[in-house]
This record gives sequence, structure tokens and C-alpha cells, in this order.
Amino acid sequence: MSTEPNSPFVDDPLSAVDARILGSLVEKQATTPETYPLTLNALVLACNQKTSRDPVMNLTPGQVGQSLRQLEGRGRV
Repeated sequence: MSTEPNSPFVDDPLSAVDARILGSLVEKQATTPETYPLTLNALVLACNQKTSRDPVMNLTPGQVGQSLRQLEGRGRV
């Protein structure tokens, strides 16, 4: 019996930026569904918010957009 995790994402870990973006998308969809889907600017603000975030990040729209494209290419969003 194999003890290997049976997940398609085991060999495809998330970067800190990827994790922040996915977490922000999930949080905003759950807490403010009327504003979903988010604009790029709204997602940048969500990623950079100073409360309920550890560590606090200061991502640019370019960083968020690039990471979103990569996440989309990997089938994560």
C-alpha cells in the first residue's frame, strides 16, 4: 500500500504570492459575493490588506497579474 498522497498538486507547490492570491479570492468570494468576480485592482488591495494577513505583503498589479496567469495555466483558477 502506497503512502504517497493522492493529489495532483503534490509536485506543483504554491509560491507565497500564489497562496496569498488564492486565499484572497476564496475569502472575498465568501465574505463579499456581491463584488465577485474581483477586478485586478480589488484583488491587489485584498492581497495587500494590513489586517488578517501574515505576513503583510506589498504586491504590485504586475505581480498579481503574472501570478494569476500562471495559476490559470496550471488549472488553479
